[in-house]
Amino acid sequence: MKKIATLLFALPIAVFAQKEIKPSVSKAESALQKGNFDEAKAIIDATVSNQEYMVDKKGNPSRNAAKAWYLKGMIYAGIDTTKVEKYKSLEADPFPIAKEAFLKAEELDKGKKNESLVNRLFQNLPIPMTKDEVNKFLAQAYLERGYKIYQAKDYKKAFVDIERVLFFVPTDTTQLLNAGVYFGPAADETEKSIAYIKKYQAAGGKNVDAFIQLYALYAKKADAERAKYKGKGRDEYLKDTAYVRNINLALGVAKQLTEKYPTNMDYLNMEYNIYTQTNRLPEAKALMEKKANADANDKESRYFLGLIDNELKDYEGAKKWMQEALKIDADYFDANMVLAKLTYADAQKVKDQRNAINGSKDADLKKRQELYLLIPKKLKESLPYWEKCAAINSADQDAMYGLLNVYSDLTTYDETYEAKIKDLKKKMKAQGMEVD
Repeated sequence: MKKIATLLFALPIAVFAQKEIKPSVSKAESALQKGNFDEAKAIIDATVSNQEYMVDKKGNPSRNAAKAWYLKGMIYAGIDTTKVEKYKSLEADPFPIAKEAFLKAEELDKGKKNESLVNRLFQNLPIPMTKDEVNKFLAQAYLERGYKIYQAKDYKKAFVDIERVLFFVPTDTTQLLNAGVYFGPAADETEKSIAYIKKYQAAGGKNVDAFIQLYALYAKKADAERAKYKGKGRDEYLKDTAYVRNINLALGVAKQLTEKYPTNMDYLNMEYNIYTQTNRLPEAKALMEKKANADANDKESRYFLGLIDNELKDYEGAKKWMQEALKIDADYFDANMVLAKLTYADAQKVKDQRNAINGSKDADLKKRQELYLLIPKKLKESLPYWEKCAAINSADQDAMYGLLNVYSDLTTYDETYEAKIKDLKKKMKAQGMEVD
């Protein structure tokens, strides 16, 4: 077979040198206006890295240096917020670069707040675009993206965007409200949320949601401190300076709300809860009296006043307030239960007094007899409250066992209660309660 010879031709290696990109703010700006972020990025990077272009012969920033840095900020912010997929990969994390560039531009521009450094975006028109307009434009881009992320419940990521919004519009009360009241708390950014709410209020923000959220944030911090003392008494966490500081800050916010909205029961309850949590019962009582006076049909305020008096060991005051609550709602279970227990305790005290008399003198015997006859009167004062509780909720063990005790005590004086005991035990067994 004839051998096939192959000739190897020495081909010259063609070296194609990449065309050098020359620094030019006008070309970078033109590319930005057209939305060509790849071209704009390449030109602006070459521009700001060119020492001759950025620095004049005297070693000072050139007349175009501020604009070059400003354009770099806009271009990188544009890459960060663009919806065009092919441009998103131009830089892994564009915002820090954009932020640094804007800050350098501002420094070089010597704080000229509303002057223009660029022309209209995406219109290719030589009409100046003020810094304020640029800031609002970019803030809106980040806000729209952040809001969508927030709706998708990626709160950490959404908070990143709302902070970027505030880089461009740091005194915008609407965005400070968004950051402090909604985005921040959802992302568990407690400290930053508090700071943004304070900035919002300092800027004149009046939205009541800011006050409510600030209260909640301080209370959250206080609760975190209190959790360290789980299983220990209240006196322990009241010694914790961090707890006391945060709960007092929460109280301060609650007071602002109650002063501004004195008839709003939710705000009164916020203040009241702190007083009871910190054992400031006289203040809690004064506040709850204000609530009771504001609404003649508010049974809860009267019930809580009864609880406070009970805690203060003013048992007659406690009974009075519970009876006031029952005048509004005779079937109010909680008030009936407190009265049942307080009046039963009165009967027990009489028993204890009688048992404490050991003498055999006529006076002692007479006193024992008087107390013996007083006991059923006290028991019968307590009985209607126990029966009411049992009627309202026959599944409540406190109510049913309490009523059983009263019936048992009364059998000493009246055997007809034996039948009541028998009937009551049937009901208790039907509820799965253990009885003889």
